[in-house]
Amino acid sequence: MSEYWRCAFVGEGTSDDGLVPVLEQLLVSLRPGDDFVLEPHRWVRPPRDRSVAAKIRALADEPYELIFVHRDSDGAGMKARVDECLACQDKRVVPVVPVRMTEAWVLADLWSDSEFRAWASREGVRLAQVEGLTDPKRVLENYLNRGRSSHMSPSEFARQRSALVQKISIEGDITALDAWRELTEQVTASFVRVRNHLAYT
Repeated sequence: MSEYWRCAFVGEGTSDDGLVPVLEQLLVSLRPGDDFVLEPHRWVRPPRDRSVAAKIRALADEPYELIFVHRDSDGAGMKARVDECLACQDKRVVPVVPVRMTEAWVLADLWSDSEFRAWASREGVRLAQVEGLTDPKRVLENYLNRGRSSHMSPSEFARQRSALVQKISIEGDITALDAWRELTEQVTASFVRVRNHLAYT
């Protein structure tokens, strides 16, 4: 039987809202035939405390089946950030933790492009190293500025970055990353947490 899921995306800011269509693709791929509505949550009164726990508490009465909580791992590591999200004790929460930043997922997705692979090779960047990069945002910025006489403005970089985030393929090289595999496992587990009967289907 087809299931209906109303889902929210809660980011650290609006710059990662581009992940919404990517997450929608992942949801549909894991439960084909189900009906998913995923949208960035827009706060009427955002909590003063910007912690993950405070945001989840503020959503306690919202009629969401799943709440995707985006949190860059930065220097804390993926496990610490996943644990931080799950510690909220809300079974609807699905941690979305790119390592270290969302830009790492963009770099992995770009690996299918021969021009990018050639550039990355010259820069000494390999796919297996993407999750270990200290500053994947800077690497992406350098790639997008290649061949230019001057660096693009922050707003232009933001636009191009957003477009690349939205284009991430859930069947591409991102599947080689530990953080993406962790996300897929978390989504699958969340289905059963929220609707126990799915464990028997």
